[in-house]
This record gives sequence, structure tokens and C-alpha cells, in this order.
Amino acid sequence: MTMITVWLNNQAIECQSQQCLTELVEQLTLPTVGAAIAINQAIITRSEWSTTVLNDQITLFQVIAGG
Repeated sequence: MTMITVWLNNQAIECQSQQCLTELVEQLTLPTVGAAIAINQAIITRSEWSTTVLNDQITLFQVIAGG
């Protein structure tokens, strides 16, 4: 099992390589209601989370919309 480092809001997190974004969100118990995630400054739509594989060092930003 190969581990990689991803960044979530400027915090380093170790995860398995080839893990999909959905698995990472579940592993970290991130809130998903009203959330958006960007990888390398590109928004990943929720429908793409299960097919977006983490295979490199990336930056994840989680934005929660508020009013």
C-alpha cells in the first residue's frame, strides 16, 4: 500500500494512493452538505467524486456556502 500526501486547507493529510475522492471525504468525515472541492484549482463536481482518483500530491479546498 503506497501512501501519498494531500493538502486539505493547508494541512497535510496522508492517504492511500489510487483512493477516490469519495473515499477520502468519507475517511475524513468531511461535511458534504453545501460543500465544493477543488483539486489543483479546478472544481470537482460531486458526480465526479467517485471517479476522481488521488494519484499525486494535490491541494483540496473545501468551501461551504453560507448566507
